[in-house]
Amino acid sequence: MKIFVYGTLLKGLQRERALSRSDFLGNGHIKGELYDLGRFPALKAGNNKVFGELYEVSEQILNHFDQIEGFKATNKAESLYIREMVDFHLADTSEIIITETYFYNRSVVGRSTLIPNGDYRDYRRKQGTLNSF
Repeated sequence: MKIFVYGTLLKGLQRERALSRSDFLGNGHIKGELYDLGRFPALKAGNNKVFGELYEVSEQILNHFDQIEGFKATNKAESLYIREMVDFHLADTSEIIITETYFYNRSVVGRSTLIPNGDYRDYRRKQGTLNSF
């Protein structure tokens, strides 16, 4: 299973170890809007570029991520994040790879800040909070 990560699971951030036994497939982007919720980001549908990393993960790791993200396949309405299919644009070759990622399933209005460049790691670096969570 391929999964696109864009937040705390990125290399150099606090949850990167969760992917230590997964295969890194490359950097790239998807379409969406990225928001800062404080301790983690939120991905919403949109037309901007959201940058991140693509991994091949085991079913066991994917199930672990579902728990972390509060994804309930049998009750999406109550899920904090919903796992959905997206087109990932591989940076090195411009190849498009169909993968999955997690979209935030709550409103971001009034409780978040848009990350205009769609790059969570760069945003945290500029905020001076890259290693603080």
